Amino acid sequence: MYDVFVSDYYFFSNDVSFLFETKNKDGLLKLIKHKHCEELQDNIPIITKRNDLLMWNVVFARGIIKKGATKQYLHTIYNKFYKAILLANTIDALQKLELDIATAYIDILLDFVEVTDNLIINKIIGYLYVNIESSPTLADIAKALNSSVGYLSSCFKKTTGVSIMEYFKRIKIDRAKALLVSTEKSILEISTLLGFCDQANFSRNFKKIVGVTPTKYRNDLSSQKP
Repeated sequence: MYDVFVSDYYFFSNDVSFLFETKNKDGLLKLIKHKHCEELQDNIPIITKRNDLLMWNVVFARGIIKKGATKQYLHTIYNKFYKAILLANTIDALQKLELDIATAYIDILLDFVEVTDNLIINKIIGYLYVNIESSPTLADIAKALNSSVGYLSSCFKKTTGVSIMEYFKRIKIDRAKALLVSTEKSILEISTLLGFCDQANFSRNFKKIVGVTPTKYRNDLSSQKP
């Protein structure tokens, strides 16, 4: 495959863009994992994989912008992945990073409210994703968006049906699920990375939302692998 294209073959296919634009997260991640098997069979050079990933970072970011998402927060996510790609120095690390990148961008796309009247909701969601590894308060969010806590809370609850902080907790757990699958980080490392006060609090919230503990979630998925 790489004898024909001196880069990722999937740049020349509509498969990824179709799955991304139709918000098919499971299909996209499955396709990427299949692509990873092909890369290992082809013994793809690290420099090629790194360059490809730099390009995918652009492709996914542009896909979000095309949908009308604000650039104000997107550049922070883009820059974070850009730096991580340059630091990764093994095929395994780059492939795991690719899954993390695809997950992060498609999660934003899934949560993006494509209604002009809900611009403030999109700004809140963008802020939450950028700060997914920290613990901003409602006051922090209101200050960043130059608004009031009451107004933001009311708009968000009316549009989404949940509070800002409950929504924030859910996207943190979604990111944790991706990290449990695509990395070997410990439960403690993931809980710390995502800004939970301690591992017990993280595990309790994870089970409440997902239905099982983080350990069982990881073990169940591992047992399903061929």
